[in-house]
Amino acid sequence: MANLPDPTSAWRAVLGRLQLEMPPAQFNTYLQPCVGHDWDNGCLVVAAGSSFAVSWLELPLHRAMAHEALAKTLGHSASIEYRALPGIAAPAGNGMPQSAAPALIAAAAPTRAPIPADYDLGSRRSRAAGSGYDWQSANAATCNPNYSFANFIVGCSNQLAYHAARSIAENDGGDGNGAAAAVAGCNPLLLYAGPGLGKTHLLHAIGNYALQQNKAALYVTSEQFTNEFVSAVGKRTMREFRDRYRSLDVLLLDDVQFLAGKEQTQESLFHTFNDLHQAGAQIVLTSDRAPQTINRLEERLRSRFQSGLLADIQPPSLETRLAILHAWDEERDAAMPSVVLEMIAQRVSSNVRVLQGAFNRIVAAARLLQQAITPEQAARQLDAVAGPAAQPEITPEQVLRQTAARYRIGADQILGRSRTANVAEARQVVMYLLTDELGGTPTDAGRFLAGRNHSTIIHGAGKIRDALAGGDERITRAVSAVKEAFYA
Repeated sequence: MANLPDPTSAWRAVLGRLQLEMPPAQFNTYLQPCVGHDWDNGCLVVAAGSSFAVSWLELPLHRAMAHEALAKTLGHSASIEYRALPGIAAPAGNGMPQSAAPALIAAAAPTRAPIPADYDLGSRRSRAAGSGYDWQSANAATCNPNYSFANFIVGCSNQLAYHAARSIAENDGGDGNGAAAAVAGCNPLLLYAGPGLGKTHLLHAIGNYALQQNKAALYVTSEQFTNEFVSAVGKRTMREFRDRYRSLDVLLLDDVQFLAGKEQTQESLFHTFNDLHQAGAQIVLTSDRAPQTINRLEERLRSRFQSGLLADIQPPSLETRLAILHAWDEERDAAMPSVVLEMIAQRVSSNVRVLQGAFNRIVAAARLLQQAITPEQAARQLDAVAGPAAQPEITPEQVLRQTAARYRIGADQILGRSRTANVAEARQVVMYLLTDELGGTPTDAGRFLAGRNHSTIIHGAGKIRDALAGGDERITRAVSAVKEAFYA
């Protein structure tokens, strides 16, 4: 084992890779405090701060990511063993020097105020007291502090979802002023929409607000819930699993459509749902579709999901997209011209996530290449993100009109029988554009040009085609000018 690097250095290299692949909140809470402790028969022993951190790190997805990062570091496969060693694990934030991350990716996420030492978990959470569940770590890790109600742009497409989510978050459950009554029908709240429209943002915003009120809020994806359930069954720790979830004030479950067909997981969620609902805890769910359209979802769960408030989120309007872009521009201090913001809003219309990707790409390209943000530069980046801009549909009438304008004659002259050189050439350009550019047949082009014979169209278009192939600059300029006018 003499060839193995120092365990501390090896783990820091692993962290350097994982930081680029994991959400900052999860990385900072679970991975960064860990320390490479020792090698045990070729297995890297990593010290973690708590048994709960170990259970999170041992989840199949997280374990696979760490093993892959270690293999890339060492150049060969090796395993990792996590041990709860609070005396060895570093305090949060000290697991890796800041210099280990690339400068362009090291933008720090907003810090969250620490949970008070006298944090009261409430009567419902007393069942979890003996399970060793670390609520402080769990709460800090699962809700992304970058998502709040303050930075959620409200428009006509998401008003109901936003106001329902905010009412739930701000309701303290019984102040006597009607707040509880206002949201009495919002438990559960189910937000459904396509990807990238803000469902997860609102879930995190609810969770962050709940944490500020010292409530036990847990954000979890359906995949994570399933993995934890399977792990609990395998390790025979179902009691701890039940206590963990059924002692919450707020359960935030993302992407419930992925529970379809997972009968045992649905069974566990059914009982968890009932326990939380009867205890007065708030349940918020998201899905990519309405619950009645999720196949292989148990009817008893479907009916419970529909028993509260269903709020859909539609793709944002142009005005909302512009508002979102202006907010990002101000936040990033990008100084992006208004014409570019409008271009992005026009080109990316259905998905806020793609909208953000387009905005980020334009800003990053300008800064990395040290170029000003211009409409031309932005258009090139948008082509890569959203595909080339949709080309307008060109009609034969436009071809006729633009060609006549280029040759400074009337459209009726092209349709007529004049054989003057200027008119004849313009007529032949129209024949070429109708057949070669618009893909029309000679017969259709002849019918449009006042009933001319298809052989006349073939001959006229052929003359322009030959002139272009022969490098005739005058004809080339004329045809190019007409074509450019289509897209002006």
